[in-house]
Amino acid sequence: MKVTLINPNFTGSVVTQSLGLGFLATELQKISDCRVQVVEPVLQGLNREEVIGMAADSGLVGITSYTESRFELADLAAAVKERNPGCLVVVGGAHATALAGLMLERYPQLDVVVRGEGEESLREIVQGQPLETVAGIHFRRDGRVIGNPDRPLIKDIDRVGFDYRFQYFPGWKDTEVPPRLMEVNHLPIIASRGCPFRCSFCGAHTHWCGDWRGLSPERLVDWLKFLAAEYGIGYFRFYDALFIGNDARIARFCDAIEKAGLKTSFRIDIRVGTRAEILKRLRAAGCEVVGFGVESGSDRVLKRIHKGISRRQVEETIETCTRLGFWKIGFFMISLPEETPADFDQTFSLLKHFDFYNLQFFKIHPGTPFYQELKERGEITDSVWFDRQHGFTSADGNEFYYCRELFPSAGFSYGQVQELLEKVASYTTWRFYRRPTAWELVKSGGRNLRHPVRLVRKVPLAWKR
Repeated sequence: MKVTLINPNFTGSVVTQSLGLGFLATELQKISDCRVQVVEPVLQGLNREEVIGMAADSGLVGITSYTESRFELADLAAAVKERNPGCLVVVGGAHATALAGLMLERYPQLDVVVRGEGEESLREIVQGQPLETVAGIHFRRDGRVIGNPDRPLIKDIDRVGFDYRFQYFPGWKDTEVPPRLMEVNHLPIIASRGCPFRCSFCGAHTHWCGDWRGLSPERLVDWLKFLAAEYGIGYFRFYDALFIGNDARIARFCDAIEKAGLKTSFRIDIRVGTRAEILKRLRAAGCEVVGFGVESGSDRVLKRIHKGISRRQVEETIETCTRLGFWKIGFFMISLPEETPADFDQTFSLLKHFDFYNLQFFKIHPGTPFYQELKERGEITDSVWFDRQHGFTSADGNEFYYCRELFPSAGFSYGQVQELLEKVASYTTWRFYRRPTAWELVKSGGRNLRHPVRLVRKVPLAWKR
C-alpha cells in the first residue's frame, strides 16, 4: 500500500515541519509492503493541486490537524477523496483528538480519526486490522460514528524512531537564535512526550493524559551523535513541551554528552523555576539557548491560568540564565482570563530582560481546560470550529481570539489588543528587519542571512499607554 502523510498548510507561515508525521512514517516503513511519503507543502514549495496529485494513487492518506489549518484540512480531504474515492482518509493531531466524533459527523470526506499517540493505531490500520478492533480511533460504519476505547500510551519511547530521510530540509533554521548560530546547520528534534502540568490555556495535559516520557539519556546522545555526523548538524532545536523531565535524567544526559565528546549547540524550553545547578550543567554541555513560557508578569493572572509559577520565580530564572550566559527567549500572551491593562503593564516590564520574545494574542483552542470553562459558561460551543463565519479571519484560518467581541468575559477588545501590540513594537529596538519564512530559508539552503532574524535587544523601562 502507498501511504501519503500531509501537513495541510499552504500559507507560508510554517515554523518547522510537522515532526509527528515523521514519527508515523518511520513506524510505517517497517511494514514490508508499505510505501510512505511525507508532504510538507510550504517547505517543499508545493501548491494544493500538486499535493492532491501526490495523493492520487495512495491507498491511505493521513492528514495532521492543527486548529489554525482546520479548514484547509477539510478542503484538502474533500479534494483528495474526489480525485481518489477509494482511499482511506485518516486524520490525527491535537485538534482532531479534541473533536474526534464531530469531525466525522461534519466531514463525510473523513473516514477515521486517530486520537492521541498515533504510531500503533495507524500501523494496525495500514496492516488491514478491522477498524472495530483498533484502539484509540473514531471511525464511520454504515453511517454511524463509532468511538473505540483509548489506546494506552507507549511507555518506552526508546523504541520509537525518527528517520529524517522523510523530512530533512537542509536550509531549515531556528530563526530565534543569535546570529552566530545562524551560520551552522540546524535540525529540529523531539526527545520526549507529554507534560504533567495543567496550564488552563494548554491542551498538552489532556492530549498526553498528563503523562511524561523521555528517551533515555544514553539513547538520546547516541542519536544526536549520529545526526550530527550524518547531516553535519551544529545546532539542535528541541521542540519538547518539557525537555528536562527530572533532574537525575538531565544529569545523566550531560554526563553522556561529555563521555561521547559531542560538540554541538542546542536549544531547549525550560520551566520557570528550574534549578541553577541543572542550568549550569546544561550550559556546560552545549545548551546555548533557552526558552520559557512566562505568559504574564502578573501574579494574579499567573494564578488564574494555573501556571504554577510566580513573578519572583520568573525574575530569579531570568537572573540565573543571564549569569550563565544563555540566549533567552520569552513567551508571553495578552488578553488572558481576567487580565487588565495594569496586569499587562507588569508583563511589559519583563520584556527587556529577553534577547528575543514572542508576544501573542491569547487564542482559544479545543481540548484545553479554559475552553471547557467557556463551554460551561455558554460562551462557546463545539460547533464554532466548523463555521467559517465565526472568529477573525486571518492568514492562518479563523482564529478565536479571547476578546470582548467574541467572549463577554474577556477584558480586552480586539482593537485594544492590536493597539497594545503595535505600541509594544514601537517601543522595541530591532537588530534586523524581519524573519524570513521557512520556505525562503529552505530554498536558499540557509545561506540567505541578510536579514536572518528579528531580535529584541532593548525595551524602555517605562511606557505610557
